[in-house]
Amino acid sequence: MKEYTEIPDTSDSDYWQIKVTEGQLRSQTFVPRDKELHHRLKTKAWADIQAAQPRRRRNAKD
Repeated sequence: MKEYTEIPDTSDSDYWQIKVTEGQLRSQTFVPRDKELHHRLKTKAWADIQAAQPRRRRNAKD
């Protein structure tokens, strides 16, 4: 498996798998294959976004 430093586009089938839900409305959802890796990347991305915000806007609820 590749080394990921950020969450890739959904076209990366090594990272994402498709979950199909049957029912009245059929839907497809992209689910990460490695949930722990996804959680780490999501946490890192959130920290990067917060660090780029001006101090008064961090964690602000609009």
